Amino acid sequence: MPTAARLRIVRDRLLKLHKTLLDWERAQYEHAYGRVRSSGDMLQLVLGHDQFAWLRSHFGLIVRIDEWLVSDQPSRQDAEAFWEEADRLTTPRDVPDSPQARYRDAIDASPEAAMAHTSMRATLGDTGY
Repeated sequence: MPTAARLRIVRDRLLKLHKTLLDWERAQYEHAYGRVRSSGDMLQLVLGHDQFAWLRSHFGLIVRIDEWLVSDQPSRQDAEAFWEEADRLTTPRDVPDSPQARYRDAIDASPEAAMAHTSMRATLGDTGY
């Protein structure tokens, strides 16, 4: 069973991974469309542009873990579900046009994303790619 302490580590590493993936996706976007002018413009892209949609699940999981960590009665089933979702979100797959394929693209192209991925997978107990 994932403990609160282990879920906090997963949350922290997932947050670092998410930031790294956002930076990579932003670079892809800027290469195609030009510079993003402000943090407000970037926020609008993250919230509404299809290119960033695959990252919304990562952020949603971080928020749900945060809520669980401060809950008066954290559920064991929720903790297990968060762990499984973190595992699913950080397992690259070669399914065309899927979030896991985009994830694989990011960790293949970005050394920073690859390092954050490796750290995340080690936390989940899987040191493989």
